Amino acid sequence: MPVRLLIADDHRIMLDGIVSLLQSEKDITVAGIAANGYEVLELVNKHEFDVCLLDINMPGLDGMETTKLLREKKPGLKIIILTTYNDKEIITEMLEYGVSGYLLKNSSKQELTEAIRKVASGGLYFSDEVHAAIIKNYRQHLKEKNRDAEVITLTNREKEILQLLALEYTNEKIAEALTISYRTVETHRKNIMQKTKSHNLAGLLKFAYSKNLIG
Repeated sequence: MPVRLLIADDHRIMLDGIVSLLQSEKDITVAGIAANGYEVLELVNKHEFDVCLLDINMPGLDGMETTKLLREKKPGLKIIILTTYNDKEIITEMLEYGVSGYLLKNSSKQELTEAIRKVASGGLYFSDEVHAAIIKNYRQHLKEKNRDAEVITLTNREKEILQLLALEYTNEKIAEALTISYRTVETHRKNIMQKTKSHNLAGLLKFAYSKNLIG
């Protein structure tokens, strides 16, 4: 049985172009076309499809909302996003919604048909540009995770100074309160900033509160 394909895009010329491209493919049948998410939902309620080729930017009900509704109503329907958006946040969000593929509209016919066949058979397909964005986002996530996991060890004196900074003490007042020199306070403060990778006092205090370094 050929793959039953539903295509959704608000640009008629894009719809006609994809239909024309796929006409010669014996194992892929364009079984439905839609101009927005509402039409997609109406069609899937009446007919059975294997794969939905879905644009993101559509009027009324866009591709993101349509994807969420399709995952609830037709969990067996495979979804491939075909869009101009190569934004890592959007890609990540669509992956969380459970799409099986993500292609850019500059993809070739060969890539499009390969994606449809692979997704229809239960696989996943992401264009090279999208795959690169996913990897970049994943590496950034790991970097942030490792940074957050770092154990910040402050000396007792540094903790005392941090507590006083949270109370809006100036370096002079800290030196007086702890009976140490102004220069010593400056040195400790510089060390604290380096250890916590903070660029200013506001950033330092925000970090310190998030890590329970101060009460």
